[in-house]
Amino acid sequence: MFPLIPADLLRALGLVLIPAAWVTAGWPSAAVMFLVFGTQWLLRWLRGGSLLDWTGQLTLLAAGWFSVTGLYHRVGALDVLMHALTSALVAGLVGIAVEAALRRRDIPAVTVLRTTGHTLAWLGLAGATVSLGVVWELAEWWGHTFVTEEIGVGYEDTIGDLTANTLGALVGAWLAVRAGERG
Repeated sequence: MFPLIPADLLRALGLVLIPAAWVTAGWPSAAVMFLVFGTQWLLRWLRGGSLLDWTGQLTLLAAGWFSVTGLYHRVGALDVLMHALTSALVAGLVGIAVEAALRRRDIPAVTVLRTTGHTLAWLGLAGATVSLGVVWELAEWWGHTFVTEEIGVGYEDTIGDLTANTLGALVGAWLAVRAGERG
C-alpha cells in the first residue's frame, strides 16, 4: 500500500465521476472520465502532491465534466480555452516524462538543453504535444462517426481545437524547458 496524499482527494472525485458520467450522459462520457482518472494517476506518479498535480487534476476534471454535461456546446469559447489549458498540461507531462527517461540513463536534462539548445528542446516538446492533440482530434472524429453524433466535430471545431492545442503546447513546452533549466 502506498501512502495517501491530500491531492488524492481529487483522484477520489475522479473515480466517483466515472459512474456519475455514465448515469448522466452514457458510456462514452464515462470513458472520457475514465481517461481523466487515468491521467490523474499519471500526474501522481510523475509529480504527486506538486502544484502541477493539483492544477493538472483540476484542469482535467473540469475538461472532462464540461464534456459530460454538454457545456462545450453551450459556451462557445470554453472548448478552445480547455484545449489550450490541457495542451499546456500535456506539454508539461511530456517534458517530465522525457526528463525521467534521461534520468534513468544518468543524463541530466540540463546537459541535453545545452547540447540541443533551448529552442530545439522547446519545439520538440511542443511538436510532441501537438501530435498528441492531432491523435485526440482523430479520436473525436472516430467517436463522432462510429459511436455517437453527440461528439462535436466539424471543420471549424477541429481547426479551433488544433490552434488552441498548438498555443497551449507552445506555452507548456516553454514552461517545461524553463523548469528543466533549473534542473
